[in-house]
Amino acid sequence: MANCPLDAELSGETLGAGSQVGHVPLGDEHTYWFATQRAPRGQAAPDGELSHLRQHFASWADPIPTLLATTDPDQVLRNDLYDRATARCWARGPVVIAGDAAHPMRPHLGQGGCQGLEDAAVLGALAVQGPDLAAAFARFATVRRRRVMAIVRESQLIGRVVNLRPPVLGATAMRASVLVPEFALTRHLASIAARGAFAPTG
Repeated sequence: MANCPLDAELSGETLGAGSQVGHVPLGDEHTYWFATQRAPRGQAAPDGELSHLRQHFASWADPIPTLLATTDPDQVLRNDLYDRATARCWARGPVVIAGDAAHPMRPHLGQGGCQGLEDAAVLGALAVQGPDLAAAFARFATVRRRRVMAIVRESQLIGRVVNLRPPVLGATAMRASVLVPEFALTRHLASIAARGAFAPTG
């Protein structure tokens, strides 16, 4: 978390070859951010993670250098990212799984936690419709799988593009992304975050 504000217009993600930075305003004085970099697992920066990130992203466009410059080193957590397959079965009798337990996804759309919240809302709405929880759980698995799996696949695709090898291919793909019309991108992202996602229909 950086100790500086962020214009809501700059909220989003900045992509580069093998790296990515996301940034979202938190009130009027702080900004949440994350960064990814393709690197060997278990690696640790000898001079500290924040120092490494400041060097790695020094030439990136604002607000990234500013966010890193205004972050307390104690606020930085480093974690390796691992892919895990989607669970084959989400519901069986009186047992149901949701969120990352059912459908882990890469962070490239920022939807891991969001989809867990959607799961909870839909599951709750279905559970109060009648006394048969097993039926509600089975319906939850059917309804949610259609929506969530599309987001899982898109997150995987973005991750593959960001991490293309050799890095020049990833850089070329990132530059080509500016060819996508802004209205089309905005409309697509709005469909992912649509209020209708919380409706247990289908």
